[in-house]
Amino acid sequence: MKALDEIDKKLLNVLQTNSRITIRELSEKLFLSTTPIHERIKKLEKNGYIKQYITLVDPKMIGKKLIVYISVSLNKHTKEAIDEFENQMQNMDEVMESFYISGSSDFLLKVYCNDMDDFHHFITNKFSVIGNITQFYSSFVMSENKVKQNFVL
Repeated sequence: MKALDEIDKKLLNVLQTNSRITIRELSEKLFLSTTPIHERIKKLEKNGYIKQYITLVDPKMIGKKLIVYISVSLNKHTKEAIDEFENQMQNMDEVMESFYISGSSDFLLKVYCNDMDDFHHFITNKFSVIGNITQFYSSFVMSENKVKQNFVL
C-alpha cells in the first residue's frame, strides 16, 4: 500500500472533522479541482484508509447516561473461545466497544446504559450468563474530560 502524501493527509484531516463536506468545498480548501479530490477519496476508500462514514450521536440525548468499562477475564483462551466471546459482544447492543487486550484481563468493554437499573438488567440477564467468563470488574465513568474521534495526520 502506497504511503499517504501531504494532500491525502490534509484530505483525511478535513473529512474526519466533517465527512459531509462537499467535493467543491474540499477542492477550495485544498486548492485542487474537483476531479482529483474525488479520485483521491475513492482511492482512500478502496485502500482502507476510510473505513466508513458515520454520524456520532450524543448518548445522553438518547438516554444513555451511564458509561461503564468492564474488564473481563475468560476461563478458556483458545482461538475458538476468543472468537465466540467476540461474536457474543457483537450481538449485545449495550457494548459499544470491545478490545482484546493483554495484562490482567482479557477484554475491555465500553458499555452504555440508561441508568444503574438498566446496567443491572444487562449484567444479570445478558452478560453474566455467558459461560466462558471467569470474572469481571466494572468501572463507572463519573465524567468525560476528553473524547476525541479523529486523528491528526
